[in-house]
Amino acid sequence: MERKTILLLGAGVLVLAVALIFVLNYAAPAPAGRAGPAQSTLATPVALGSAEALEAVRANVQKALDELDADTAGAAKALGPIGMNGNESREVIRDLALASPSVIDATAVSKNGIMLTVEPVEYHHVEGSDIRSQEHIQRLITSQKPVMSRVFETVEGVNASDIEYPVFTPSGAFNGSASLLFRPVVLLTIAVEEALGGRTAEVFVMDTDGVVLYDRDPAEVGMNAFSAPIFRDYPEVAAIAARMVKESSGSGQYTFQAEGSTTPVRKEVSWISVGLHGTEWRVVAVNAIAPA
Repeated sequence: MERKTILLLGAGVLVLAVALIFVLNYAAPAPAGRAGPAQSTLATPVALGSAEALEAVRANVQKALDELDADTAGAAKALGPIGMNGNESREVIRDLALASPSVIDATAVSKNGIMLTVEPVEYHHVEGSDIRSQEHIQRLITSQKPVMSRVFETVEGVNASDIEYPVFTPSGAFNGSASLLFRPVVLLTIAVEEALGGRTAEVFVMDTDGVVLYDRDPAEVGMNAFSAPIFRDYPEVAAIAARMVKESSGSGQYTFQAEGSTTPVRKEVSWISVGLHGTEWRVVAVNAIAPA
């Protein structure tokens, strides 16, 4: 082998050795027990301003609700000429139950508030249940107009919201309703993540009972701003929540723990509303502005 070739091979081996040492020392994970930088369980909300986040999330949440609403209206229209029982009706209800990952089940409800046809199959056992005492069912029967419920405990044993559309026979007689039961937290998680598109912002959604329907911190979902123990040391939380209940849009300030922390900070908030058929949710954008 020529001397020049031997030198070139030697240089190549040296380069590979240096590269291997770099990878081992700088690219390998830290050994167990080595203290690394503190890891937050929540990403820092830095990439999207509050106003931009508020509008993006509001639009996408309303779009998601409108799509469920349109699906339920379509099912109610399809049930009109075929009735609330039978194979054709079950096929309509089965298709409605596939409308979104947030859907729990779909039902053809009689004009007296009896669940006649329920899909998917795991909820067949609730067929025959009488739900006429539920507030939104009473509203639907009385008004014969579409309704969306507040979050309530269902006969299926979950906390959920319900969209109901009246069903009319070809002659125009009221014959019951098409029902779509869904989990708000699932719908909101999907809608918020799509709206932010990989960016970050501190956003939550609250209903007009003060219940948190969505938050980036799952521990706060389901808490009531007026009664949850975590808020007792922060009376401004209940005060700003009371304004949110009364006002469909607005802004204000309060002191509460920083997102992902127990350290109190001063926060400014702005909110706007989404909803269907008179039932509203508040979409809230939050910005920490100063230490408390």
